[in-house]
Amino acid sequence: MSTASCPPTITPQDAVQLAQSGKATIIDVREADEHRRQHVPNTILHPSSTFRATAFPKSESDERLLILCRSGGRASKVAADLRNAGRTNVSVIAGGIVAWEQAGLPVVSDSKAPLPIMRQVMLTVGIMLIVFSTLAAVVSPWFIVGTGFIGAGLFMAGATGMCMLSTILLKMPWNRATTCSTGANCCNR
Repeated sequence: MSTASCPPTITPQDAVQLAQSGKATIIDVREADEHRRQHVPNTILHPSSTFRATAFPKSESDERLLILCRSGGRASKVAADLRNAGRTNVSVIAGGIVAWEQAGLPVVSDSKAPLPIMRQVMLTVGIMLIVFSTLAAVVSPWFIVGTGFIGAGLFMAGATGMCMLSTILLKMPWNRATTCSTGANCCNR
């Protein structure tokens, strides 16, 4: 990894000062469902799943881009991609929104928003495994085929990067308001 791909970090406290002074813009690279449930005020949403450095909007030359995710992993990858594409004004907010909240800085929360889709997937898979395992133990050993089906689905999701269960869950009524088809800030709905 080149030094250009190792983005510098900034503390949440320093990030809020730069953003409030107009010298920086905070870019949230979490997914729309995560952002809807909790986000830093006045951030711009650009989910990492659809991020492309070449399609990322240009900023004013002296304006810093501060990249934020949940804990720093996705933000570091996005910031490294931007720096490798020639953007030198990029930093990662260390510790992400977790550190931001721990520092006592303002966040907008919507406790009525659905859980992030991956947590919904994990809960659904967990429940299905418990049900099939219980049925296999109590009713018929043939229900063990259900656990194999779930395992195959997880394997395919990992191998292809496409999770059919998350696609189905995204179509559920409680999740429809959380999807955002553009890279725009989804909070302004």
